[in-house]
Parts: sequence; C-alpha cells; structure tokens
Amino acid sequence: MHVPSGSRLLVALAVLTAGCRVPGVLLPEDDLLRDVYLRGSPAVATIALTFDDGPNGACTAAVLDALRAEAAPATFFVLGENVRRGANGALLARMVREGHAIGVHSDTHAVRPLFDQRYTAGELADARAAVHDALVANGIDEPPPVRFFRPPFGFLLGPSARAAAAADLAVVEWTISVRDWERGRTAADVTQAILDRARPGDVIVLHDGDRTHQRSLARCVDRALPAEVVHLLVPALAARGLRPAPLSDVLGLGHARDLTAPTSAH
Repeated sequence: MHVPSGSRLLVALAVLTAGCRVPGVLLPEDDLLRDVYLRGSPAVATIALTFDDGPNGACTAAVLDALRAEAAPATFFVLGENVRRGANGALLARMVREGHAIGVHSDTHAVRPLFDQRYTAGELADARAAVHDALVANGIDEPPPVRFFRPPFGFLLGPSARAAAAADLAVVEWTISVRDWERGRTAADVTQAILDRARPGDVIVLHDGDRTHQRSLARCVDRALPAEVVHLLVPALAARGLRPAPLSDVLGLGHARDLTAPTSAH
C-alpha cells in the first residue's frame, strides 16, 4: 500500500473466502500497488473523513447538514445502484456544490466481481456512469472526475486492483474503522472509539448507508448515527490539533487528473 509521505509499505495482501481457496495475493511488484492508498503523512495534522454505502436519502442529507455546520470536507464512496434510486442523485449534486469529493464503492457492493478483472471493470464503469449522469441531471454541467475507488469490505485482489489501475482510479482503504454500523452503538461511543485511535494522516471511514438497502425514502432509518458523530467528532479533533481536510490533500495527490466521462459497459 502507498504512504504518500514518500515511504512505501511493502506488503502482501490476501483475501481468504470461506469455502474457497485463496484467489490471489497482491505483491508490490509491476507497480500493482502504486495507486493503493492507506493513509496520509503523519507529519501533517490533517485527517480525512470518508463515508461508504450511500447515498441513502435522509441519512446522507443529515450527514451533509452536519458537515456544513462543522465546516468539514469529506469524501463519499457511493454505490451506483443507490445513486440511481429515487432522489439520491440530487444529493450527489449537493456534495459537489458544498465542496465534497465523490468516489465509487462499486456499483452493487458485490464481492464476486472483485475476483475477475472484467467484471470489476464493469462495476466501476457502471458506478462512474451513474455518478456522471446523476450530476448532469441535477445541474452540474461539468462533473468533477471520479478519482477514488474503495472496494466493498475493503477486499482487494489482483484482478480488482488491475481493473482500478486500468480505469485510472486510486484505491483508497482506511486506517480507522470502528464498526459504526453495529446495533447498540451510540454516537458518543463511536466518537470516542475514533478519538482513541486518531493520529495525523488517518483516513476515517463511517457509513451513511447500508449497502444497497434504503428502507425509507422519507426519513433516516438505515444509518442514523454518522451525522451526530460528525457534530461530536470534528470539534473534538480540533481540540487535539487535527483538522479534517480533503482526501486528495491528506493523501498528497494534488489536483484532480483529467479523466474523461465514463460509459457503462461490461
């Protein structure tokens, strides 16, 4: 995985699936891990807030309200299937207008396509096309390029890494995940669990959706905690000298690359 401070972690990644043999191991050779990012520089007092599994109607809207109130930027790793549902496309336009970044978390949140480069490529193309079309339909005439991919569950195999590289997408994992989706958790619990681990350069993942489920179009049912966590977390991080910053800044990636709009094709 890639540490943008200049050092590189030489790691091997293997995904074990119950009942299956190991499908492959990612080794740091042939530039395969060149565009896989885990965290930013520990020398810069910034962190990245990221949200997976949206957009999810009122839940995502509440997170956006909280981020605006706390003046905090974030990156939303969205699912194409959710983007195409109901009025969720308008939430993507709001993300862009309010200064947030959009990455893709695949189209369907399925794991099986990750074992095959062609099917992963299809998932990525479909998700990016959904994002592009939703933004155009909601008044963003020149959508910003999608630069980031986070695999479902963070699973990264050789075929999916190659598909992301071919699509010119940087794979972004995380350093802090505190199971904010578990039942029985409170916003205070989740916030404290993050604070216990937070360090400069961290990439924090929360969830504004529940995979491709959206149980209510009128109110937030699936993921009610993250908005309250934002309200608690951002001031607490500031008290420790940590500032939320855009993911591209935290990872040291600079300005967006000039990517052409994707088309949906398997």
